[in-house]
Amino acid sequence: MALLPALVLAGCYTPPDSPPTIRTGALEETALVFQAVDAGTGGPLSDSEMTVRYLVREPIIFDASNVERVSSREPYEISHAVGDPSLVLEVRVEADSYHRLDTVLSVGRGQSAGPLTVRLSRRLDRVATTSTPAATRPAPARASVDYSAMNAGNRAFQQQAWLEATEAYQGMPAPDDDMSEYGRAYLEAKIRQGTAHINRSEFGRALEVFEEVAELEEPGAEAFLRLAETQCAVGRVEEGRGTLASLGRARNRMTPEEQSNVSAMIAYQRGLCTQSEFDRAQTTRERVRYGAQATQELNAFIEGARAMSPVPPEVYNAVQDAERRVADIQRRIAGGR
Repeated sequence: MALLPALVLAGCYTPPDSPPTIRTGALEETALVFQAVDAGTGGPLSDSEMTVRYLVREPIIFDASNVERVSSREPYEISHAVGDPSLVLEVRVEADSYHRLDTVLSVGRGQSAGPLTVRLSRRLDRVATTSTPAATRPAPARASVDYSAMNAGNRAFQQQAWLEATEAYQGMPAPDDDMSEYGRAYLEAKIRQGTAHINRSEFGRALEVFEEVAELEEPGAEAFLRLAETQCAVGRVEEGRGTLASLGRARNRMTPEEQSNVSAMIAYQRGLCTQSEFDRAQTTRERVRYGAQATQELNAFIEGARAMSPVPPEVYNAVQDAERRVADIQRRIAGGR
């Protein structure tokens, strides 16, 4: 199951002292419970039902999966009898009026975790039909605000049509008030615009977008993580590291879940900054130095991220990317390229 980036669940991120041990014991009933909520309101979903899909990743010999349409108002429980140290699940939650959420959840053998909160972000192009009157689209802060370019960009982004997304977002009118409903939607759309440029390897344009986002009121951690990524990608490594350091100092104003998630992503971005220095290295000494440092930083991030429970989807995706980068760095050093 492909996992999509979304800022949701976060466990405790700390670099592990040693690799996990693998052992098999007696079967014990193991359960995990989660409750879906609206990310914007923190309350129940506007859709009365949702679809839950999951498969068991660990134990790898335990071939189990399920798809079920259930009430969104009630906690959802997954339980299995396992003999391995933990039960690891890939979970997908879908509701008509919300973006699909993919995440990885885990619980120790014989334990019961939860209820964990699963936050679904509302879709801009859909609104659930309920017993109470509902708007047909997000209400603008002013009657004159035009959402058409933003909605077109969001649709293209969801379809991974990166060029179409960047072109559509370019037509969004700037907000009069950054903290208005349209202002917050504009902020999120600008982050998606910059991300689409990154996916097209247009790092210079992405940097311009994220520098603009950073000037908005309360841009959020993701904006600064992306800003650091693009600063390092275009060679402004010291600025990128400075952005990450500033974000690290701001963590004490975040919730414990946000602190853990941001700490993990800062570690990941530090590794990417060092890899950018490796990519630009001119001498063998520099290549060996930066290659070893990038490998060390990325491996430290991977080990710490794997200790999180549950693993947020964006951290999971970053781990997959970090593993590919480590293998590529090692191959290039060994091959002299």
